[in-house]
Amino acid sequence: MTYLPAKPRYLPGSENEAMDFLISSKAKIDTTVVVGPYSIIEDDVVIGSQTRIGSHVIIRSGTVIGKNNVISAGAQIGVDPQDYHFKGERSHCIIGDNNVIREYATISRATGDGNRTLIGNHNFIMTYVHVAHNNMIGNHVVISSIAQLGGYVEIGDFAYIGGHAGIHQFCRVGKYAMLGAKSYLNKDLPPFLLASGNVAKVCGLNTTGLLRNLFSWEEIEEVKHIMRLVYRSDHNFGQCREILEKRNSCQAHEFLEFIKTSKRGILLKEDTGAVSENKSLS
Repeated sequence: MTYLPAKPRYLPGSENEAMDFLISSKAKIDTTVVVGPYSIIEDDVVIGSQTRIGSHVIIRSGTVIGKNNVISAGAQIGVDPQDYHFKGERSHCIIGDNNVIREYATISRATGDGNRTLIGNHNFIMTYVHVAHNNMIGNHVVISSIAQLGGYVEIGDFAYIGGHAGIHQFCRVGKYAMLGAKSYLNKDLPPFLLASGNVAKVCGLNTTGLLRNLFSWEEIEEVKHIMRLVYRSDHNFGQCREILEKRNSCQAHEFLEFIKTSKRGILLKEDTGAVSENKSLS
């Protein structure tokens, strides 16, 4: 690996001109990117305009980072997966625009030749968060400090993950949902809902999150109706699906599509088992 001999572009306020970073000559970095001292950027990395990289950051080969991102000191991006199935194959870590990645967060590239770990736009990933291989994170997601995401986790747009939370591999969190601090999620958390606990269970609606994202009270009432149907009625799962299919609302469609595609089962209110066709939801 050949590194550029050029001096670094220092972060504003840096006074020590003896500090250097290492940038591979095979990396493609916009001229407006600012890189802090002691950072390392490997081969085949692409970084878009106006992105700011702090000190001691490591960005591994196969990483693509968009525009206007802020990556703080000590973060490691595109690192090898912590996965026994990974055999050194070429894979990727793709990060969009306008994200904030705080100190010492780690984001793995994917397992599987040509596969990708994907992070969208306008996300806030706080200190010591771990985003494992093959994760798919949407847009406007907040992941609080020390949250740990297992492999193949999917987080929908506008979701909120509390600090110290753990999410089991292959689990999904729906759009506008919230997982409380110190929770452990081992099933899929449907859209719009609030879950908490170890093991996590549904506590109600993420009403604060819905209001912050400009849901009307009529839309919130529709989500309440869906929650009552799924979690408080005597209907089984199949009956709930039939009723949701007849409701003409964006919220019902989003909820229905989420539960249709669930592989681990959705989170229940009273226990942590998966919902099945024959199980009562009351």
